[in-house]
Amino acid sequence: MKKYAVTAAVLLLIMCLCPMAAMGTEKTEKPVKDGVPVISYSEEEKAEYIAVMSSETGEVSKIGMREYLVGCVAAEMPANYHPEALKAQAVASYSYAKRISENSSELISDSPLTHQGYVSRQARIEKWGDAFEENEAKISAAVDAVYGCRLTYDGETALAVYHSISSGNTQSAQSLWGEEIPYLQSVTSDGDRLSPDFAEEKNFSADEFAKKLGIKADGDAAEWVESCETENGYVVKAVICGKEFSGADIRAALELRSNSFEIACSDKKITVSCKGHGHGVGMSQYGADYMARQGSSWDGILAHYYPDAQITLPE
Repeated sequence: MKKYAVTAAVLLLIMCLCPMAAMGTEKTEKPVKDGVPVISYSEEEKAEYIAVMSSETGEVSKIGMREYLVGCVAAEMPANYHPEALKAQAVASYSYAKRISENSSELISDSPLTHQGYVSRQARIEKWGDAFEENEAKISAAVDAVYGCRLTYDGETALAVYHSISSGNTQSAQSLWGEEIPYLQSVTSDGDRLSPDFAEEKNFSADEFAKKLGIKADGDAAEWVESCETENGYVVKAVICGKEFSGADIRAALELRSNSFEIACSDKKITVSCKGHGHGVGMSQYGADYMARQGSSWDGILAHYYPDAQITLPE
């Protein structure tokens, strides 16, 4: 922090002595390629790279970290979310990528099913069409505002996981993965209840339900669920027809959006009511957008969803 403060003071002095320096290096006329403004990067921005593996081809590309974060935020969070939520997402994505690279020899994948999503600039052009310039500028501004900031705990980069929508509360790492992580605790996220995708209901026949769970189902289906243990609204463990499952096991088998669910059984059908979308640990993206629209800043959002983690500024 001392080094950062000294650097900031020097930069402020330079800007006061040289007004043109305060205006930045952006040119009034941007070069254009194929009708799209070409983004220029400073030498500092070009200095940090990340190796990203394509989930489709297996090819590995060396990508500038700034570009990676723009593509990551574009893949992981809707561009119409509030700028403060986009900034929080950029810090979470940067922290997650740094955590993987610092603690594992595996390459980070561009798939959200493995690590976190990333879409190239060309893919963003195709995805957004006429809205490309507006969305690209909005997300780029969010990334630039927090570039280099990361979440840390006890001197190490934090595992800044996140999900789409919580069940009204996030889930602790201990509850889902059986590992106690101080900054991944359950916190309230009331705004998620306002999401149009908050709730989902799926119906199964008794035979279909039994087949998906791999159970031998006999007798009255209304008595199949023998016990169900929950924590903060998420199913931790359930016993069905004598077989024990984790909430994550049932979620995968029944292809549910989350492991916050209730099972109602009858002779004719089995109904599973599910809340939220995603594993529920860490930052809720919908909740982050809700907090931002209520006046929270990006750092306030991160402090809420990652309690006890610190925001480490770039050196």
